[in-house]
Amino acid sequence: MSKLVSVFIIGLFVLVGCQPEEVIWQKGNLHTHSFWSDGDDFPEAIASWYRENGYDFLAISDHNTMADSQRWLKIPVGHAREATFEAYLTAFGPDWVEYRIEQDTIHVRLKTFEEYASRMGQKGEFLLVHAEEVTDRFGNRPVHINATNIMEYVQPRGGGSVVEVMQNNLDAILEQKARLGAVVMPHINHPNFGWGIQAEELALVDGEQFFEVYNGHPSVNNLGDSLRMGMEKMWDVVNTLRIRDGREMMFGIATDDAHHYQEQAMNKANVGRGWVMVKSNELNPEALIGQMEAGAFYASSGVSLREVTFEADQLVIEVQEEEGVLYTIEYFGTLAEHDPAPTAVVHPETGEQVGWRYSDAVGRLLQTTSGTTATYTLTGDELYVRARVTSSKPTGNPNYEGEPESAWVQPVQLAH
Repeated sequence: MSKLVSVFIIGLFVLVGCQPEEVIWQKGNLHTHSFWSDGDDFPEAIASWYRENGYDFLAISDHNTMADSQRWLKIPVGHAREATFEAYLTAFGPDWVEYRIEQDTIHVRLKTFEEYASRMGQKGEFLLVHAEEVTDRFGNRPVHINATNIMEYVQPRGGGSVVEVMQNNLDAILEQKARLGAVVMPHINHPNFGWGIQAEELALVDGEQFFEVYNGHPSVNNLGDSLRMGMEKMWDVVNTLRIRDGREMMFGIATDDAHHYQEQAMNKANVGRGWVMVKSNELNPEALIGQMEAGAFYASSGVSLREVTFEADQLVIEVQEEEGVLYTIEYFGTLAEHDPAPTAVVHPETGEQVGWRYSDAVGRLLQTTSGTTATYTLTGDELYVRARVTSSKPTGNPNYEGEPESAWVQPVQLAH
């Protein structure tokens, strides 16, 4: 399997006769679904697609399940899922597929995580990571949190507010991490899905470093609407609020949140729309999560980066260019001196306040470069700086019309 390899050079000099350390970018998706919840294919078939399409790791994060029990899928003969079953049986064979037919219904046993991971994983080449999407809500507002490399099932905890629901579930995940001495990574899923989580709520949660700045599901409202901010603006608001309060920054990840494997269409939640690229020479959960916690990764919907370095006061980005494709590298940030006051956003029909609107000074555009290499030098006036690389090439299977291939670089700060 091919991997993107870059050269990581510390400082300005390379000693004569010494070879720079090769750094490997590991490609992975942390949020996808199977027949264990509301996906429409078998875990082995899903893992096979990712493995064959250049991914190095995958977490199948089904809703409120660990895929560790005895479960049989029922498919009526003649149902559209019969073709999915036939493809599964052909690909993996009768010695692997457990099924029986009774009263015009096909009963198929779903393989547990341990079973399908042992069949589909390839040491050093393709890693399957145990995960759960802890699926909860407050009233009619969905609150979903992925737990990557989880060891035990986490029962949704509920709560008396959106913040409390997030916090209760995060605390349960982190309690397991501490109790078992495991490396577990929670991340907040698609805040704009069902308009479930507002930026101010996300800024208040403790113990969380990650959220989805991009999700490939067509129903998650990445771009917001006329009343509510999109995910990138939310990222800027969250980090501005957190830094002002003396809290750690939040990193942005991309996922495809795939549910639909049988039909490729803009209105389907398909594979291959969003992923992370983690700078790691090792392919195991501990190394990958450790690097992500250190911010040594970027999120992508198609653009590949050769290198990202932050040394002294410079954030340098080098694009892995494609012939005939143009790139724009934009740096965003909030300056220490800015107008922090938001204005209330009221729904014009109901009169209900649906959120807050912040000025362009929060997450302002600081620099734009056309080309494949860019450097931004921090002055000390910025609370943080992040970057986005946008391609002239549209995505192959967009979740909205005209969606370009992009990459998102994690925020950085000068040491104080």
